[in-house]
Amino acid sequence: MWKKSKVTDQTAAGQAGIKKKSKVPGVMITQFVEELPEGMTTPDFTRKPIALTIQEGKFGFFKAIVVGTPTPTVTWSRANGEIHFHPDMCQQKYDEVSHEHTIEFPKISPDDADTYKCFATNEYGRAICTVVLNVIAVGFSKTKEFQKQSEEDVTDLRKKLKNNPDGTREQKPMEPEEKIWEILLSADKKDYERICVEYGITDFRHMLKKLNAMKKERDEEIAEFVSHIGKLKPIEVDDKDCATIELEMDLKDPSSKVFLYKNGVMVPFTTEDSEEMKHSLKQVGKKFIFKIGKLSSEDAGLYSVDVGGVNVFSTEFKVPNVDFAVKIQEVKAEERGDALFQCVLTAPLNELKWLGKSTPLTNGEKFEITVSEDKLIHKLIVRDCMPLDAGIYAAVAGIKSCNAWLIVEADKDPANKGKKATRKTTMAGGGNDEDLIRIAKEQQEKYQKEMEEKMEAAKKAQAEREVTEAAARAQAEAAKKAAAEEKAAAMAAAKLEVLEVLEVLEVLKGLVVQAVQAEQAVQAVQAVQVVQAVQAVLGLMELALAKVQVLVKALELVLVVQAGKVEEKMELELGVELELKVELGVGLEPELQLEGKQKKKRVRDGPLVPDTVIDPGVHFHAGLSDCKAIVGEAAELECKVSREDCEGIWYKDGDEIKSSEGITISKEGTFHRLKIHKVTEEFAGKYKFEADGRKTESLIIVEDPPRFSTEDLEAFKITSTVKKGQKATFKLPYVGREPIKIQWYLDGEELSEETNIKFDHSEGCTCLFLTKLQRKDSGEVKLKLKNEFGTVEAFSQLVVMDKPTPPMGPLEIVEASSSALEFKWRAPKDSGGCKIGNYILERNQVGRNTWKKVGPIGPEAKYRDTDVDHGRRYCYRIRVETEMGTSELMETEDIQAGTKAYPGPPSAPKVISAFKDCINLSWSPPSDTGGTNILGYKLEKRKKGSNLWGAVNTPDDMIKGKGVGVKDVVEGMEYEFRVSAINNSGAGEFSTPSEFVFARDPKKPPGKVIDFKVTDSTYTTLSLSWTKPKDIEGVEDEAKGYFVEIRPAENTEWDRCNANAITLNFYTVKGLKSMAMYWVRVIATNDGGQGESQELDNYILAMPPPVRPRFTDAKMKSFMVVRAGNSARFNINFEASPWPEVIWLKDGVPVSKKVTISNSEGTSQLLIPSAERRDTGIYTIIVKNIVGQESFSTEIRVTDEPKPPGPVETDENVPGTVTVSWTASPDEKRDDRLHYMVTKRDSTKTAWHTIGDHIFNNRFTVCNIMPGREYQFRVYAKNDMGASKPSESQKWLIPTKKEKFTMNMPETKACNLQCPPKFIVPLKMHTAPQGYECYMSCAIKGDPTPHVTWLRNSISLNTNTNYFISNTCGVCSLLILRVGPKDFGEYKVVAESSLGRAECSTKLTVRE
Repeated sequence: MWKKSKVTDQTAAGQAGIKKKSKVPGVMITQFVEELPEGMTTPDFTRKPIALTIQEGKFGFFKAIVVGTPTPTVTWSRANGEIHFHPDMCQQKYDEVSHEHTIEFPKISPDDADTYKCFATNEYGRAICTVVLNVIAVGFSKTKEFQKQSEEDVTDLRKKLKNNPDGTREQKPMEPEEKIWEILLSADKKDYERICVEYGITDFRHMLKKLNAMKKERDEEIAEFVSHIGKLKPIEVDDKDCATIELEMDLKDPSSKVFLYKNGVMVPFTTEDSEEMKHSLKQVGKKFIFKIGKLSSEDAGLYSVDVGGVNVFSTEFKVPNVDFAVKIQEVKAEERGDALFQCVLTAPLNELKWLGKSTPLTNGEKFEITVSEDKLIHKLIVRDCMPLDAGIYAAVAGIKSCNAWLIVEADKDPANKGKKATRKTTMAGGGNDEDLIRIAKEQQEKYQKEMEEKMEAAKKAQAEREVTEAAARAQAEAAKKAAAEEKAAAMAAAKLEVLEVLEVLEVLKGLVVQAVQAEQAVQAVQAVQVVQAVQAVLGLMELALAKVQVLVKALELVLVVQAGKVEEKMELELGVELELKVELGVGLEPELQLEGKQKKKRVRDGPLVPDTVIDPGVHFHAGLSDCKAIVGEAAELECKVSREDCEGIWYKDGDEIKSSEGITISKEGTFHRLKIHKVTEEFAGKYKFEADGRKTESLIIVEDPPRFSTEDLEAFKITSTVKKGQKATFKLPYVGREPIKIQWYLDGEELSEETNIKFDHSEGCTCLFLTKLQRKDSGEVKLKLKNEFGTVEAFSQLVVMDKPTPPMGPLEIVEASSSALEFKWRAPKDSGGCKIGNYILERNQVGRNTWKKVGPIGPEAKYRDTDVDHGRRYCYRIRVETEMGTSELMETEDIQAGTKAYPGPPSAPKVISAFKDCINLSWSPPSDTGGTNILGYKLEKRKKGSNLWGAVNTPDDMIKGKGVGVKDVVEGMEYEFRVSAINNSGAGEFSTPSEFVFARDPKKPPGKVIDFKVTDSTYTTLSLSWTKPKDIEGVEDEAKGYFVEIRPAENTEWDRCNANAITLNFYTVKGLKSMAMYWVRVIATNDGGQGESQELDNYILAMPPPVRPRFTDAKMKSFMVVRAGNSARFNINFEASPWPEVIWLKDGVPVSKKVTISNSEGTSQLLIPSAERRDTGIYTIIVKNIVGQESFSTEIRVTDEPKPPGPVETDENVPGTVTVSWTASPDEKRDDRLHYMVTKRDSTKTAWHTIGDHIFNNRFTVCNIMPGREYQFRVYAKNDMGASKPSESQKWLIPTKKEKFTMNMPETKACNLQCPPKFIVPLKMHTAPQGYECYMSCAIKGDPTPHVTWLRNSISLNTNTNYFISNTCGVCSLLILRVGPKDFGEYKVVAESSLGRAECSTKLTVRE
């Protein structure tokens, strides 16, 4: 049967997957093989990564330590997406000293929050552990939904109407005022003043008030589409002739469209990095990067980024009219020296953008950036150059850039390694500042001349503009005057018309009155005359009304021209007409005739403008975009319309297309898509989508760049190793559209066909043949293919083996005694590509002509020669031997065996006194006289700044005493002295030099120190600093040293902290009492004595500045296993100020009295004297003070070697197997990690071997039991501390033969048991996870035995080796070792015999 434990892991083909437990909680181990070879182990974690919660923008890391034989390979992954390894985002490191694998995040961002996995893998297994990274986001974030107002005012309506329905802006240039506000909305507060000055804004307070209101309004608009926005980077120019705009956005709807505008006009862009498109967008997670390529002066303007019609970010791109008159050049600098890059501009510029290896540089200790006064010469100094500083450096001015290499030549002298030599500055090309100043002066004159020409042109244009404006003003004045005259004439005519109308109205009024009186007085006979009079009145009234209408129109025109108000026109029309009707008494209602004098306004019926709704039809929210596709890959076009019920038609080059074998046309809601499954050349062309009369077009550009297959590329990367003089061949097939340019490189240099270099370019393949190879030909081989669509490169390595070079000096003498010589040397500079086999030595005694061969001494570069004579000198020749041959020799200098006994160095000379013509010195004799008396002394002097020492006394005139007065001095010069003792062997080693002393008369004491202050303090120390006192000639001389004195507040006496004067201007006082008060002062001193003291203004408390508690241990154990009865000790180091309170908890409650807690300065110790099992738990330390608190937890597990299990019993339940059972160990209930191991020994072997481990129950079945063999079993109990003593079973034997017996059976009637096939137990439905095993079984009966066939989807599986099929006693089973998507389907079992046929089927569902 198959074991259930061999499952679940994606291992290599032919490997099993056995799960194992790790001692570290949370680690899962998978073993790939059944049995591990001796000495080999699976990977495991001794320290796993710890979950991390950190603030955005901080530095974060995970650390892990793994073990295993062979050494495992460590990789990292994350649950969502891939890890992008980049120095600015994420780095993976390994520390060879601490064996720590680290993944670092230099600057944590919200995108980094995820679940990470760490894999440790070797050929025998794999270990996995997971860890969670939580990021606390900071900065601008919109998380709340703003409430919508029920009614919208006119302002909101105008705001909505400014954009098109698809979210784009109205295509028109941006107004200057709108441009200024967009710049201010996206600018930092520190730039407000500069922007206001630049654009002439004077009312700063009003600007801020309005800007805050606009920001609040824009934030509400942004919140509808964006849930988070941050890291807004203004437009930046790099050294690759490109400009980028970066921002991070978390879109609520990923399908929201992003638009780019320049000065209010939409800019088309592509989502691919293409050389053809000027603008492109690259999205990495939540980061959006807009790129502007091929920069020119026309690219200047205000760039805005909109999402869904809402502006989220704006940045102004200014292109100064500047170029490089002198570009930076390549610099070769020595190690630990300085490198200088300098350039000259054509126009003044405040600052350049300097880049080092594509990283922006700032002014600091490492990089010094300077600008000349005329802003034309710009310099970059790279301080203290190291090999790591080598690379390409660039200068960017506006849209112009230039770059050059910095080459750092390593110091070949090993004695100077790591030491700082005299700083030397190297300039490019050996140029000087005079040439740059001359060029800058010429550029400045040229620039001033151009500016003067521009000013003259501007003045000329201004004068012409003023003349044009004056003429326009004169013409406007004339037109205005003519209009006024015309207006006056119209007013006069209107006045006459009004007078005429008034006269008519007076006549009419009289007639009407007469008619009324006549109507009352005249009899019926005179009625005819009245009627005639009324008719005449009516005629006059019609004439008057016509006149009045003409008058109203004229006055209406005048009033409109004067005031432009429609309301006055309406009032005039209503008032005049109503007044006229009242005067005449006609046209009114009967009850108002001649009685009512009040006015009544008319009411307009219906709206001023008829309400009409016009259906705009279908329109595009998003049109088609151009698409670039690679041959053999898929391509897709997509557009979005305004309605879901819209149907459209797709066209290619004007012909309608529909879904076919290679093209799929689909519709999802408002999205219409056309997908090409496998692109070929015939799919290139113009595609159009048309719906309801609207259409959108785009191009599919088919590209076929050169590329390699993965298998061929991996084979090409294998390093080629050949011997000198042999040949090497590099071959690599490729695909891509011809013509393809093929270039081969060796160590960065392009190869051309020569005698020893041949190329073979066939269709789809290229070969490089190198013959007669030399050692210098070793290096990187690169193949570069290029066609019109792109470039691809492949890399390999070539190693040419040759004879090694000679060993390298200088020789390092370890011992040179009378009995032995021991020395070392350096390995050869080039070992020829081979491992060093031996060093061959020859020795020569100086004075002889013969060389003695010492012989091969092994690969170690050192030798000890004990066959020497005292006092003799020896010389050696050394050669290197490898498999390629022997190198040339290196000959050493002479080495003497044993030396003479010279005296040791005396003490450094001490200056007794100094005058302008004499300096008095004294010294102490050497402690080591060399075994003889000191005959005298030799004294030397040296001027300050010189490297030469000069003798004060001649060799014949030794100084007998221990002091001397040196008179051979020059007044005002500064000297130092050294002295050596002389005995019978000669002059010994010189003493250390004395202090420098001036040859001058005694000095004046110095003054008080300046700027005396405290720089740092702790509970026991105090750090001070000061500035040396001023040098006043004749009053106070220069200070040579300082004394620091301290006085406790309760004492009156000062204590000196330093016995000897210090020359530095800072000092640290130690040994203070915690929290004590002290007074401190400093006294300056020189050869003239001590000056006045300088005290601090106030007393000082001996305590450090407040510090939040933090743990200082680099590695703290989070898990400990302790044997019961032993002591458990756990130390924690921390720092905090003031003294913190330390609390220890066990499982969240204070520890018991049994546990001893010891606290001291910066450390705390937990001690369990005699650990018991009940002491197991989680121990937490809490360190807190007034500043804050910190905590750390560790798990301590107390256990012991387990007691052995009870009696072992054996039983045979199934033939060929033995079931071993035993009584549980007494410790099983107390230890949840206790398990069992079973070993076996049979009669043919004497050794015990393990047959089962990590068994967590009390039974184990042993298979493959052979009859005739005697077996014995042992059971061990195991836990974290080890294994118990074994419990053995009785010997188990299965006899091979059985006794024969005879039985007389009674005669019985024949019984026919034949029956057709029949399923007793049918198949069941199965659902299996992908990657796991699946087991199916059923039971069949039938006589004769039926033939069983397994089928999947009606295809036979009996001959398929991917399935394990068995049939035992009618039980038919099928085992799928690792379920995959292809295993999904219907499974059927068919049983056939001569009597019939039976079938049974089921379905297998694969779950991801």
